Amino acid sequence: MAKVLWGVDPLAVSRLGQKQNKPPFTKKELARIGIPARKIDRVQAELARLTADKTLTRAELGQLAEEIAAVLL
Repeated sequence: MAKVLWGVDPLAVSRLGQKQNKPPFTKKELARIGIPARKIDRVQAELARLTADKTLTRAELGQLAEEIAAVLL
């Protein structure tokens, strides 16, 4: 049972039932700023979550996209 609990992503579980926002950047735009193709889906998901509060500008989101991609494996 413990293996099941530790194997579940708590961030993903916390988002269950929430409406996903539209990503602020397209895949082509993220590729253009240097995000590797294998990371684009995850970066888009994180940026969509961050745009929910509407306090970040598009330029700030672009910088965050690069930082998120650097952290992802």
